[in-house]
Amino acid sequence: MSSPVIEAERLAALHALDLIGTAAERHFDAVCRTARDLFSVPIALVTLVDSDRVWTKARCGIEDAFVSRDIAFCAQTIESDAPLVIEDAAADPAYRDNPLVQGDLRIRFYAGIPLVLRNGIRLGTLCVMDTRPRRLSPSEIGQLHDLSEIVLAHLRLHDTLRAKTRADLALSDSEARYHSLTESLPQMVWVLAGEERRTTYRNACFRSYYGEDGAPRDIRHSRNHPDDVARMSRVWMEAVAAGRTFEVEGRLRRHDGVYRWHKLVMIPVHRDGRVAEWIGTALDIDDIIVARDRLSQTSDLLQLAQQAAGAAVWEWDLAHGVLRHSPESARMIGLDVPPGATTVTVDANHRTAPIHPDDRAAVEAADHDAIRTGAANFGVEFRVLPRAGAGAGSGSCRWLMSFGRIIRDEATGVPSRIVGLNLDVTELRMTREALVESEGRLRVSEERLALALDSGSDGLWDLDVASGAYWLSDRCYTMLGYAVGAFPGTVRTWAEMVHPDDRAQALRTFEDHLAGTSAAYECEHRVETAEGRYAWILSRGRVVTRDGEGRPLRMVGTHIDVTARKEAERRVNHMAHHDALTDLPNRILFHEHLDRHLAEVKAGRGRLALLFLDLDRFKTVNDTLGHLAGDALLATIAGRLRAAVGEAGTVARLGGDEFAVIAPAASGTQETAALAQRIIDAVGEPVDLSGRMVTIGASVGITLAPDDGLTAGVLLKNADISLYRSKAAGRNTYHFHETGMDAAIADRNRLEFDLREAVIGGALGLAYQPVMTIADGTVCGFEALMRWRHPSRGMVSPEQFIPLAEETGLIVPLGIWALREACREAASWPGDLRIAVNVSTLQFQQPGLEESVVAALAASGLAPQRLELEITESVLMHEADSVIACLTRLRALGVRIALDDFGTGYSSLSYLRRFPFDKIKIDRSFIWDIADPDAAAVVRAVVGLGMRRGTTITAEGVETQEQFESVRREGCTEVQGYLFSRPLPAEEARAFVRERPRRAAA
Repeated sequence: MSSPVIEAERLAALHALDLIGTAAERHFDAVCRTARDLFSVPIALVTLVDSDRVWTKARCGIEDAFVSRDIAFCAQTIESDAPLVIEDAAADPAYRDNPLVQGDLRIRFYAGIPLVLRNGIRLGTLCVMDTRPRRLSPSEIGQLHDLSEIVLAHLRLHDTLRAKTRADLALSDSEARYHSLTESLPQMVWVLAGEERRTTYRNACFRSYYGEDGAPRDIRHSRNHPDDVARMSRVWMEAVAAGRTFEVEGRLRRHDGVYRWHKLVMIPVHRDGRVAEWIGTALDIDDIIVARDRLSQTSDLLQLAQQAAGAAVWEWDLAHGVLRHSPESARMIGLDVPPGATTVTVDANHRTAPIHPDDRAAVEAADHDAIRTGAANFGVEFRVLPRAGAGAGSGSCRWLMSFGRIIRDEATGVPSRIVGLNLDVTELRMTREALVESEGRLRVSEERLALALDSGSDGLWDLDVASGAYWLSDRCYTMLGYAVGAFPGTVRTWAEMVHPDDRAQALRTFEDHLAGTSAAYECEHRVETAEGRYAWILSRGRVVTRDGEGRPLRMVGTHIDVTARKEAERRVNHMAHHDALTDLPNRILFHEHLDRHLAEVKAGRGRLALLFLDLDRFKTVNDTLGHLAGDALLATIAGRLRAAVGEAGTVARLGGDEFAVIAPAASGTQETAALAQRIIDAVGEPVDLSGRMVTIGASVGITLAPDDGLTAGVLLKNADISLYRSKAAGRNTYHFHETGMDAAIADRNRLEFDLREAVIGGALGLAYQPVMTIADGTVCGFEALMRWRHPSRGMVSPEQFIPLAEETGLIVPLGIWALREACREAASWPGDLRIAVNVSTLQFQQPGLEESVVAALAASGLAPQRLELEITESVLMHEADSVIACLTRLRALGVRIALDDFGTGYSSLSYLRRFPFDKIKIDRSFIWDIADPDAAAVVRAVVGLGMRRGTTITAEGVETQEQFESVRREGCTEVQGYLFSRPLPAEEARAFVRERPRRAAA
């Protein structure tokens, strides 16, 4: 019986079809009539198995619409995917007392095919019944199975239509929910459709703001604030032209005439390459804007106060003609500050009264110039008269530096106020005068320094700024390879010797120092040597003399040859950004190149392709021939990749045997596919490693920008997923990124996790398919085949989980377990029956295979002659010498060796000459096409080869009597396939042996 979970799922699927108790349908009736006539039986039924009844959806030969499930043969048919055939129910102890046999119907014969909607979901049967005993041949069972496929097709169509109806209802409910949500949002939402951009939807907030009936789009645009119309229209037209999202802040007039600030966002919806509609939202941000303006007004003063701690703040209100001082500012300029006052306000017309008479004109001129020219910031230095009627002598005055900033009206742009601060710079002035006095002493010290430098290894220079005369010490000439005085001593001559790429930067740095914006001149640049090369020079200097107005007069400095240091820095930088083995860009430089190329793509300048590639079978070479050979192989492959990609692309080594390529993709996939194939072809060429020819492959994953993404993270993930797809597809190929790959990878990862759990928990099992002797029809042995029943997926195909086990390495413990289990089971069979076990390529690459075989034989007590190891040609394609040596040792123990899937590889005949296989198994593809003369010729040739070498020839996959007759006619000695038996559980395999004769021991 099915488990309760599976039965519940089956009943749910049955009831979802809504077919029970419905009217007759012609296509089901037609199948029943065809089955009745085809098999010459009185009764043919299409049944649906409910929880307690079996319903007849279509029937011929009976009138009842249902029968109790307890007595129905169909209820037993759905217990498996295999047909149920009862040749004589009256003679079968399991059925002879059944009411259907003993009652009015007098059923003697029954044959039913389960209707499997999907894995484990068997809804009912297509069956035929007769009142007399009879048998069905395999071909007749196949015909009944074909008719059942017609019934299944209609059931699946019905299932699809019902699912679509449910999906349509769900979509309708979803649309209603989204409409309710939009109506309840606190911001305006609307939709514009078509090229004319007519409004097709307005939510409640929209209708409330503009009025219940709304207004045409052009009228709403006229309701924008006059100062915002031009700006908002310009941004809107740019967004429409580019088909991109529109975002802007502006004031919208409500239906009652009030303007409020809103944040507008309109998102285009693209269909078939064009904008089909716009979805717009408008969020009221008026309160935020008002608060922001207030904060801006106060932050100006705060910012200046923070920049100069302890400074005195003032504000000049130009509109009202008043000047507001902070208490500290008022005290600085000699004003009285009332107790507790936070500001001192004075008439702006009297603002210069506390200033020294000699400085008032300069202060007024600075104010007027700032207001007239619109300068954002200005400053002026002046003296303040002492308080309490003190004299105006310079000794009793304080020096102040006043800074100001013009604040403009946001709407008109006209200056509305000036904010500023005052600093007491009296001590600074005294320091400045002291510096001027010490300038003479400094000049003497610098000249002494120049003499010391001139006698050392550094060069000294002295520049007359006004005339351009440029004096150089002897060392400046000799460090560049010139004779002393070889070129004119002018600054122009030196500038012409500077490398063209460095000239602008050197000149700009030089001019910045002359202008007083830097404390010293320092610049590294290249200068032409006497040999025509360029040497790196570190040039340092300082203005040592200025005139009374601060203009530079004289500048002195040094030249230092730093060529060796720059070359060392270049080498270090190269090593930091390149792979030491291949000299390709490393991961750091690769990401820099990728970011730079993506910036170009984002700017609309072209497309790029990102390719990830792994070297197939590199690990085998590295493990077998050693790391030195592996390094030589990587270096060779790197050179081939450079040649295949060319100058237009970037090749990087990311680590191990992982490489990446960035290449232009102007023509999209066609150009990139050609590049990927060139890479695969180049990598696939044989490599000579010290006289040993090695061949490897490459798996490539490809993603394109902007097609698949515009960020490095997204593209790297896409390329990695595409690479995995290529490796899963058999390697040595390439795949582009496709939508849905993420889901496929996630499903594959879940299956890998479940497989690991199954291996740990011992959830896999073996099935045994009989191998028959053609000459006398006896059983000569079984092939052990691995099976996995997943708790939720049902039976997982070996074609799905065996490659996954190969890739993850799980095939090694699985292979050891299968060998041990198969030998244990075979030991319980009669003494002459053989057991065949498949051995994977990975088991030969890992140590311990021979020990596993010996251990399995010893633990089970099975004679070595009864064990047969099946290998494919792919095993021999890698390290053939070591594999053949291993096979020879196993054969010496008495173990038989069979070559499986013969004819699907590349070098079969050469391996047949090198190793005496006990058996050759012809691949099922040739057996299925044996009616084709070419396939028959291959089978005939293999049989002839086997006869000459004394090798047993087994035909795999025989499913029809015609195929059996053909392989017997061609001379095959053994046969295996569904014509004789499907793979059986161990107990059924033992029963199969008991029921059939066995051949004598060979």
